[in-house]
Amino acid sequence: MKAQDAVRHAISVSGKSQSGVSKSIGKTRNYVNALVSQADNTGGTLGCDTVAGIASACDYALVLLPKEAIPEGSLVIDPPDKNRRAPSSDTNS
Repeated sequence: MKAQDAVRHAISVSGKSQSGVSKSIGKTRNYVNALVSQADNTGGTLGCDTVAGIASACDYALVLLPKEAIPEGSLVIDPPDKNRRAPSSDTNS
């Protein structure tokens, strides 16, 4: 799963809107929508601090676990393709 897909899922499950989450993290109402759309359109990804902030606003937490300890139903963000160079649009990861 891509980071932006995990963010979309967390927002959906939380029952909040993207604009509501944007406001709750102190950003403009279109922030989350623009962020995930840009990642989709450029093939980029979101930084850990960005995902953690959005996740927290949705009552989720960004957690690192050993692979064998991942609970069923967890949102798992896949690592980037090693052969593809990621755009440098979000350097906070």
